[in-house]
Amino acid sequence: MLKYSIKIILPPLFAFWTFAIFVKLSPDLHKVHGLEKLGDFTVPGLIAYYKIFAPGQIAIALLTQWLIAMPLWEKILAKPKSAILIFSLMLVVCALCAFGLAYIIWDPATPLSECIKIGLFMTGVQVFYWVINFLSLYLLDFKSFKKAKPEAETE
Repeated sequence: MLKYSIKIILPPLFAFWTFAIFVKLSPDLHKVHGLEKLGDFTVPGLIAYYKIFAPGQIAIALLTQWLIAMPLWEKILAKPKSAILIFSLMLVVCALCAFGLAYIIWDPATPLSECIKIGLFMTGVQVFYWVINFLSLYLLDFKSFKKAKPEAETE
């Protein structure tokens, strides 16, 4: 139970910490922006959103980890070859959600390229999160992926 709880808590927190380190090490992002930057779909806008809503995002990430990521991870552990299909489907879901949301919030007075740019940006953020998340799970379950070494024959 403890190991399962660790797999629910650590990967989302590690993904958020990685994002926070990225922000901390990016010299352009050290300015503190408020609500005026939230809707401009730039990295500073994302940072402002992240800083304001981080506690809620972490709660949602933990719930998502428990209800969605862990069942998928259990399938990958049971059948490692299913990882390719699962990751491919996650990429499609990330892109569909990102472009759907981008279309909803896109101002039709701006060019369609702006909608595409927003969709690509949001897809990138989601894919970054899930790559860090599943990489963390892989590191926590590294021994499960080791292949059994053939024993040396005794003569």
